[in-house]
Amino acid sequence: MFDLHGRVAVITGGSAGLGRGIAIALAKQGADLAILARRMDKLEATASELRTLGVKCLPVQCDISSQESVDAAVDAVMEAYGKVDILVNNAGNGGPPYPVEDYPMDVFKKVVDLDLVALFRVMQAFGKKMVETGYGRVINIASAMGMVANLDVPLAGYHAAKGGVINLTRCAASDWATKGITVNAICPGMFPSEVNSDEFMETQMDFIRRITPMQRPGIPTTMESYGDLDAAACFLASDEARYVTGVILPVDGGWTAV
Repeated sequence: MFDLHGRVAVITGGSAGLGRGIAIALAKQGADLAILARRMDKLEATASELRTLGVKCLPVQCDISSQESVDAAVDAVMEAYGKVDILVNNAGNGGPPYPVEDYPMDVFKKVVDLDLVALFRVMQAFGKKMVETGYGRVINIASAMGMVANLDVPLAGYHAAKGGVINLTRCAASDWATKGITVNAICPGMFPSEVNSDEFMETQMDFIRRITPMQRPGIPTTMESYGDLDAAACFLASDEARYVTGVILPVDGGWTAV
């Protein structure tokens, strides 16, 4: 089950962090890849690493806040592979913390534009190609923070954007349900990543233990071992998930269960 040989997967933010981990997981199942991010040096290094798993990997420099850049990325993927089967919308950033009354409007707009508007831009652009072929698996990376509040780290823009991603996922799932395309969202809890550095995770460990019934952060993916997001991503990307759409799947150690 969950064999992805012959499938083409596009991962935004695929050069590092959770995006890189999901790219590794899909590659281990046989998917050929296109990884999108802004830093070409990181993209090329990650692509070289992923090719050692026996798959093709196309690094595509892309700024998802730009329609022109996203359209160029779609053209590059179509030229290289002729199709896109799987889209993992992962790129995003939480922004700096502020209490709601002091949250700068420009910061709020910037976070929402990156985490929600840009995600829609990418989903729409690649989704058009999926509609043409009558097949697609869209996986939006939302967050547990799109489902619950966070008393320790006030991130109103991030919470609002990820909550929007969750309902956008339901909307697109409904709209594309008869077109061969499933749309689902994964809501990770706290995971180490490029954004969540080792130093940051150490400072947040008391918070993680307090809010997470499993009392630990998620385990990231490596080339040598599976991580805690891998099974969810591979399942939702697979043919076997053909009757699963509009699902919001927390992978959070129980954070949103309490």
